[in-house]
Parts: sequence; structure tokens; C-alpha cells
Amino acid sequence: MGPVLAALGAAIAAVMEVTVASRIHIADAQPQIVLVIAILLTLVIGFEEGLAWAFVGGLFVDLLAFRPLGSTIFGLLVVVGLAAALSPILIRIRFASPLVGVMLFTPVFIILSTVTTGLLRPPAPVLRVSNMAAAMLANVLFGALVAPLFIAVRRRWEQRERLSW
Repeated sequence: MGPVLAALGAAIAAVMEVTVASRIHIADAQPQIVLVIAILLTLVIGFEEGLAWAFVGGLFVDLLAFRPLGSTIFGLLVVVGLAAALSPILIRIRFASPLVGVMLFTPVFIILSTVTTGLLRPPAPVLRVSNMAAAMLANVLFGALVAPLFIAVRRRWEQRERLSW
């Protein structure tokens, strides 16, 4: 998967997040498709794909959800950067690394997104720890469903790469 394909997928995921996922609530939180897949792409596939996904997905979410432009993008780019920086440590956990990454970076994204939105559009939203925990649970559940697919695609891609040379 290249950055162009990641950007196209991010646009589609952003539309799904704003339309379909906004109707799904788990413990008073909705799954954040763009966030979860940006973390998974960064940890499983690579930094460039995660970066492209975060930028295009954040841009589309901001535009479609009528948020201040850049509030979601900033949070996603910081989270992808942190995921890339901690990737060597998280990879040691093997199959649980995507889920641990989603669990670690969901609160970071929510705090950054809330603060950025608050700074760009008054009045600032209220930040609650219970909402962060519910969002973390929803995102980990979504990540648990999607992570095996990404790992399988990565393994299949590696096998084809070995056969080609």
C-alpha cells in the first residue's frame, strides 16, 4: 500500500466516520475510524502510509463535521508521529501492539483534539475522563476487529515481495 492509496482510503473512512460511525455508540462514545486505522497503518505498514492517512483523513473529517480546519489533522499527525517513534518498542509485543497503540494514543488524540478545537472555536468543550475511557474502549474494540486484517495483508505483501526477487 502506498501513500496515494492510503489517502484515498482515508477519504472514504472519513466519510464513513462522519455518517455511519456517528450513529454507533459504545458506552457513550463513537468509534473513530480514521484515528484507529492511522495508528494501525503506522504500526503495521509504515510511517508514510500513516502520515498520508492522518492528513487526508483529518482534513476530510474537519470539512465534513464542520470542525475548525486543522483541529483533527493536528491531533492525528501528532499521534502518528508518536506511534512511529514508539513503534520499535510496541513491535516487541507482536500481535497486541496495534491494540496497545490504540489504547495509548486514543486519549492523546482526544486531549489534543479537544484543546485544539477549544482554542480555535470558543467556548471550549468540556473534557471528561469518563468520555476518554469510553472512547478508548470503543476504539480498542474497533481496532481488535480490524487489526488482524492489516496484519494478514502485511504478511501477504511480504510473501509476494520475497517471491518477486
